[in-house]
Amino acid sequence: MSFSINRRQLLAGAAAISASALMPWATRLWADAPEDVSQREIHDFLMLSEQLTGKSQLNAKIAGRAYQGLLSLSDEFPQQMRQLIEALKSAELTDMRQFKTFAAQQPDAVVKTAIDIISAWYLGYTGTIDGNLNRNTAQFVTYTGALMYRPTLDATVIPTYSRGHTNYWESPPATIATD
Repeated sequence: MSFSINRRQLLAGAAAISASALMPWATRLWADAPEDVSQREIHDFLMLSEQLTGKSQLNAKIAGRAYQGLLSLSDEFPQQMRQLIEALKSAELTDMRQFKTFAAQQPDAVVKTAIDIISAWYLGYTGTIDGNLNRNTAQFVTYTGALMYRPTLDATVIPTYSRGHTNYWESPPATIATD
């Protein structure tokens, strides 16, 4: 009895073995991930985010990623968020230009929660970026959706994204509004 194998069979077998080797890793990632967050929690987070940032119609998918990132930093985040919502309601704060006055009258934990939420939206990540991987807690939320780019979007390019053809920057723009 002779055994023969062609190249296609060899590659298919190697691919199957490789995939099976990755399966424990993939299933462990899913097992360790936090349980799905309810739509109500994301809705409440989105409404709170719109109030804190002063921006309407924030992206719900980005809100979900920001919520998950903040939740990964602290299991207490849902309770901290509820505490912040209650503090905002009791202070009747609707204009974020009054946030500094509001913050002076609140516990540090409430203020920190608000700043963490605002930072996630403006910076596009949660946690702290640190060169030492053991202390790095940053989690990606969004790049092009980060609110920090909105104020100057008509005049600046989001880093690494070209607005035109190759070497488009050689000629100065006719006006800021048209370039």
